Amino acid sequence: MDQFIVSARKYRPATFDTVVGQEAVTDTLKNAIRSNHLAQAFLFTGPRGVGKTTCARILARTINCENLNPDLTTCGTCAPCVTFSEGHSMSIFELDAASNNSVEDIRSLIQQVTIAPQVGTKKVYIIDEVHMLSQAAFNAFLKTLEEPPSYAIFILATTEKHKILPTILSRCQVFDFRRIQIADITRHLASIASKEGIEAEPQALHVIAQKADGGLRDALSIFDQLVSFTGHRLSYKDVVQNLNVLDHEHYFRITESLVHGDIPAALVEYNAILQQGFDGHLFVTGLARHLRDLLVAQDPRTLPLLEVSEDLAQRYGEQARTTDRDLLVRGLDKLAQCDAQYKQSKEPRLLVELALIQLATHRSTPDTAAAPPEQAEKKNTERVVSVAPSSPTVPPAATTSSPVIPPPVPQAPVAATPYPEVAQAPRRRLVGQVSIKASAVAVAEEPIAPIDTDAGPALPTSTKEVNPVLLVKAWTDYAMAQRERGRSSLHATLSAREPVVQGPGRITFAIVNDVQENYLRNEKPELLGHLRRALGDPGLELDVVKEQVVVKPRFTPVDRFKLMAEKNPALLHLHELLKLDLG
Repeated sequence: MDQFIVSARKYRPATFDTVVGQEAVTDTLKNAIRSNHLAQAFLFTGPRGVGKTTCARILARTINCENLNPDLTTCGTCAPCVTFSEGHSMSIFELDAASNNSVEDIRSLIQQVTIAPQVGTKKVYIIDEVHMLSQAAFNAFLKTLEEPPSYAIFILATTEKHKILPTILSRCQVFDFRRIQIADITRHLASIASKEGIEAEPQALHVIAQKADGGLRDALSIFDQLVSFTGHRLSYKDVVQNLNVLDHEHYFRITESLVHGDIPAALVEYNAILQQGFDGHLFVTGLARHLRDLLVAQDPRTLPLLEVSEDLAQRYGEQARTTDRDLLVRGLDKLAQCDAQYKQSKEPRLLVELALIQLATHRSTPDTAAAPPEQAEKKNTERVVSVAPSSPTVPPAATTSSPVIPPPVPQAPVAATPYPEVAQAPRRRLVGQVSIKASAVAVAEEPIAPIDTDAGPALPTSTKEVNPVLLVKAWTDYAMAQRERGRSSLHATLSAREPVVQGPGRITFAIVNDVQENYLRNEKPELLGHLRRALGDPGLELDVVKEQVVVKPRFTPVDRFKLMAEKNPALLHLHELLKLDLG
């Protein structure tokens, strides 16, 4: 049986053009060779398996070739090329610093540098994992690295650049190798599969590329492992099963359940995932990645950020069109919190299930435009708030696609209305105060926007005494709840002052500007409902008053002197005597 050669060695690039995903590095090295501007020391740094050592070998072979082609490919027939291919080149030396990291090893290397090359024009020393050298070895290497012989070139490779001494870095040209893109790895795997006669599904290769995390050598190792298991046909199902990767179908079904608010379906799907032996933390991070991809798929400008296969990208686009953006953003935030709390939680499964329940039940801000037409019309009809009780009921014929406009408010006797403060508001205004409720009469003839209120139907005026302590606590709790919901401006408005008890069943809250007035106008129904429930007073009323801000005049130094001189005329004499400058 022939000896098996792993794909990482069998298909190792032999020229700069075949290096995958490092065009910036290879183009720079090729231009340096063409212009004969090669440095004497290089440092190749980057993650594992991205081509550092491969590029070092290609560079060493290229600069030693005696019959270099115009496209900078080696001839393969000259003595340096033949000895390199056979593995016993006398001009290229490789040193593993992980096992040769002492001062003696570096001193031996320095002695070899003094001998001129016997074959070729350059002696290239490739030191891999150079960060493993000891402090003393680095110091012994400094002088030779700074002033080597004209024929010596050092190529240092490392995965941990931060461990290299600054004095070493300053003597080298540093090339940063980046992680290889998923698309590049997928194309390279497809070409290898074609050469090996292996039928591979594009989604299967894409999962391998994702699992490799930017390392081509890791991707090739995974590819060889899966080919050994499946034979000459590599399917997506086999890859998912062997790599212990969650199938994206789970995430699509979970998201569909969240969109429709189907809590049982979401919990059953999560239980099925756990039954397959997958960790809950893996599910949380995977679902967060799925929601992120859906958010990216909603806008054509961000589609390049979607690193999935073409077939899968189409499915993401279909589900992204039916998923509300608010749900995706809120889901990402909730899953990030769940990810941070998972390791510390004593009941991690319950933590994940609670997150799914909250995402499935939490609806966005009421928006009649997003609801079906018949539901939007029903909500508009239910949410119209009548200003006076004698207003006639809106007939069913009015609940069409046109906006609901309540009829004009008839003039009713003040004593007959259960809300005397509405009818008397224009006469109850105080100097320096403006009642927001007075504007209800002025806008009664205009279309009224739907207001979701918890205040309930009309209630009789309360005569119950208000407990100031409970009032402040209920008010503070409501303000803190708004901050947790991300409504910082409303929280600041509610926290600026405390409500004041004006009498039985009546409280007031003072504001100072139009911005706070708008906040309180929209928030008053929900706030009043919360206060009524917290204080146990269904008839509690809230008056929001606008105070006039008294701006104190700014006195100049001359004005202040005049005021002081009125109280003490001797200052005038002192001013003339000393010729004081009041400016």
